[in-house]
Amino acid sequence: QVLGPNPSTDPALAIEASSAGAMGVPPGTTGTETSEPEVLAQLCNFSAGELKWVPKAGDALVKARLVRSSGGARLLLLGEQKVALADVRMITLLSPGFSTMQIKDVGHTGLRCEDESAFTAFMNELTKCKADYERFEQYDQSSVQSYFQYYAKLSNQQNMMQDAVRTSLYRQAIVSNPTDFGGAKVMDIGAGSGILSFFSAQAGAAKVYAVEASSAADTVKALAASNKQNLGEAEICVIQKPLETITDEVDGKVDVLVSEPIGTFLFNERMIESYICARDRFLKPGGKMFPNVGTLMIAPFSDAVLHAEQQSKNAFWKNTSFYGLDLSAAVPRSTKEHFTQPIVDYIDPGCLVSEYITTRFDFATVTVESLQNIEIPFNFPIHQPCLVHGIAGWFDALFEGTDATVVLSTAPWCPGTHWYQIRFLLETPLAVNAGQVLEGTLKMEANNVQSYFIRINMRIKGTNIESNAQCIDLKDPEYRFFTSASSYCPPGTASAFGQPAASTLEQALAEAQAVPQGQPLQPQQPQHAPPVKPSGDAKETAADTPRAAEAQPGPGNRVAVQVPGEPHDERLLRIGLAGVFKA
Repeated sequence: QVLGPNPSTDPALAIEASSAGAMGVPPGTTGTETSEPEVLAQLCNFSAGELKWVPKAGDALVKARLVRSSGGARLLLLGEQKVALADVRMITLLSPGFSTMQIKDVGHTGLRCEDESAFTAFMNELTKCKADYERFEQYDQSSVQSYFQYYAKLSNQQNMMQDAVRTSLYRQAIVSNPTDFGGAKVMDIGAGSGILSFFSAQAGAAKVYAVEASSAADTVKALAASNKQNLGEAEICVIQKPLETITDEVDGKVDVLVSEPIGTFLFNERMIESYICARDRFLKPGGKMFPNVGTLMIAPFSDAVLHAEQQSKNAFWKNTSFYGLDLSAAVPRSTKEHFTQPIVDYIDPGCLVSEYITTRFDFATVTVESLQNIEIPFNFPIHQPCLVHGIAGWFDALFEGTDATVVLSTAPWCPGTHWYQIRFLLETPLAVNAGQVLEGTLKMEANNVQSYFIRINMRIKGTNIESNAQCIDLKDPEYRFFTSASSYCPPGTASAFGQPAASTLEQALAEAQAVPQGQPLQPQQPQHAPPVKPSGDAKETAADTPRAAEAQPGPGNRVAVQVPGEPHDERLLRIGLAGVFKA
């Protein structure tokens, strides 16, 4: 799935995008637009001699309208003049029929319209669209403050720099593309410590704008000054302000954008939107972006240990005699809170019960507006009978340069990174047989705390059995790698609890099957695909038989299971919290 047209694969779009970019229109915008609000207005200039606004071209009226390109980008058309919304710096409604705006490379322009109600509606829509390029003014200000405070701390910059996968692959992507960086003018968005700016200089860049809004900008200046001998002839220009507020600090367009705008599940912190704003405002037509593509992967998983851990976290609130008080009325809320937390840790690949699906986001063409609501439909054929406990996710970042292509992957079977992987839990798991298909949708809704709310709707295809996860808060994860001794640790990765890295899937299964019947598994042993075999009397609650009940994630838990009469696999191996049972 590609959001927005892809000029790299469609020559016609590439030509249109190049032409549009020359007119100050965002790269990826084509000549095909869809009309939206419009008014007839008179363009005005301010006369310094007369100290008033005067008509720009006699008494002629022009159409002022908002249009949407086939790529989804919004443009402002003033007669024949196309203006990218990223170039509209200021809008002031002076009266119901008159407004002024400051446009880059044009200056102040006035608009006068006789139809006051239509003009007010038009200007309101224009102001709303322009707000996409003023992100930090839209956000909750306490969130913005904590965001910049976090990235100002060197300890947090150090954590990212010491992610060897991240840092080494970014450097490889940059220095392996001398055609793109040699003698180039580069902009580093969210420079942090300045490491990507310095890599760009080492790759031969002539000038690098290091844009960093937090006080970490002081560190960039200090490191640039003390490493001149290591940075070639490059000029490092540090800009300490949000990208969206830059005015005259950048001289013209840049040749290359570099950034590490990636959060958990690719989009947390919504930094990618600043990256896109930089593309629209500062990247020359045909310029390069590093990275230029992000791909989001999702797959269903089965992990009884994880589900039981979350389920049991409401245990405190089950206290019926806490200093003379019964706390059990708070149990439902406690349970809901824990199941709306994403789980960030490493995922045992053996927990995945279907092939993953991929959604591609082309940073050269995707629009800010299209990232406000992201919807990913899915159909997952299930490989094995199991309880599906939710959806797992990870991402790749692609650096497709002129000389070389580099891929940074955070997949479960790749070396670990500081992003880990992520899982979204279903409070009520789905019992699925091999060959059945899970269908549904994962929806992401942007919020004003620089993140997203996640909603998952999932059901077994051809049945009415479904389970949903509503309003998972992507900004409020549990970093389980540091909180649970049961968290999986991939080979070659040090555990936070001093345990050895996990064995292979085959070894883990062999260890699990060697456990005497009825004896609990040790917490540090990875749990794989805990299936449930439904009987002919299966219901939508815990199974009736004692053995099935023991295999459930926890006492009293609900599980959506196979409907009566549906075929099921007789060859089942029960691997659950209570132990291992042969079917």
